[in-house]
Amino acid sequence: MKRLTASLAAATTALAFAGAAHAADLKKGEELVNKGGCIACHGAGLDKPIAPNYPKLAGQYQSYLFHALQQYQAKHQTPLYGRNNAIMSGMVAQYNTQDLQDIAAYIASLKGDLYIRDEMH
Repeated sequence: MKRLTASLAAATTALAFAGAAHAADLKKGEELVNKGGCIACHGAGLDKPIAPNYPKLAGQYQSYLFHALQQYQAKHQTPLYGRNNAIMSGMVAQYNTQDLQDIAAYIASLKGDLYIRDEMH
C-alpha cells in the first residue's frame, strides 16, 4: 500500500510540473501580439477592428482563440478543419504551439465588448 501511495504521489507531482511547464505566459503573449502587429487589423485593445469583416478578439475564450490560431496554421484544409485566410496563415506560421497558447491567453485576458467573466476560476 505504501508503494502504491508513493507511486501515486510521484505521478501527481510529475503531472503538476508538466502542466506548469505548458502554462500560458501572458507577458510573452503580449510581446508576441505586439511583435506581430495584431493591432494593425484588429485595432487598439484588439477590440476595434479596422474593417467590419475582421473580428473583435479581446475577451474571446482562450480555448477558442487557441484553436482558431491553430486552424490558420493547418497545412491541409478540409471543410471541417482549417481556416483559409492568407493574411492570418502568414502571420501565425512563425509561431509554435506554446506561442499560440501564450497569444490566446493574453488576448483572452483583455477586456472588450465580448468579455465574459469566467465563473469557473
